Amino acid sequence: MPEQPSEHRLRSGLFTVWVSAWLDGRTSYDEAVARVTGDDEPHRVTGLPGADDVPLGWALSELRSHEPSGLRLVLPVAGDPRGLPAGTEFAAAALEAGEASHGSALGFVPLVTVHGSPRGSKTVTVVWRAYDITEPRPDPLQVAEAEYDLTSALRHAASALTELDVASWRPEIADAVASLRQAGPLLELPDGHDPRATRLLSQADRLDVVLRLAATDAPGGAVTGLQAQHRAELLRPLATAVRRARLAAYNAQPARRH
Repeated sequence: MPEQPSEHRLRSGLFTVWVSAWLDGRTSYDEAVARVTGDDEPHRVTGLPGADDVPLGWALSELRSHEPSGLRLVLPVAGDPRGLPAGTEFAAAALEAGEASHGSALGFVPLVTVHGSPRGSKTVTVVWRAYDITEPRPDPLQVAEAEYDLTSALRHAASALTELDVASWRPEIADAVASLRQAGPLLELPDGHDPRATRLLSQADRLDVVLRLAATDAPGGAVTGLQAQHRAELLRPLATAVRRARLAAYNAQPARRH
């Protein structure tokens, strides 16, 4: 399957799994940099101790001494800041971005800037801001728990999507829903990543596409504020389950080697 469009890539998730895989010896330096960068312009990192603005590859070498145990993904939203060190600059930046990655001593928040016309060619620049942190309390979400919650939320969301009649004003929804039954991940993850987590991430990423379509108005359509609020309320449980599934999948421990 082709990789997701760059504007829909969860960059902190990719940063977490590929940097952790490199620190763990499960992937090469070049592949880690390439997988994190994707089709963006070369990523840069600011705020590292003793380094103001450096390429991503340079930062990886520094991380080996700072974060030998790897990184974890956080996807905070208002009202649910789990996994963040409370009252810190890092927490505020992560909450504003809606995503971040952290270890025991450093946290990283991406600043993503899209250049170009929405209808023409675009380039994307990403600058990772590093913060000194005290290791937050980990979010103990397990893949099996997140998988169950996502299945339950999807079952309830089916009736919500029918009630909204989104297929009549967003025909792309039908294709997006059909893609849920397709095999294979949307993104390649490092060797040794938990296969069950990989499957969960694939489903969550496809559902994220459905949610994005269902939450936006069709071209030329008119939706009142009350209708938009009702739509958001119906889809909120599924959106939460998708977010939590991505967290569990990206933060899953590597499969044990025999």
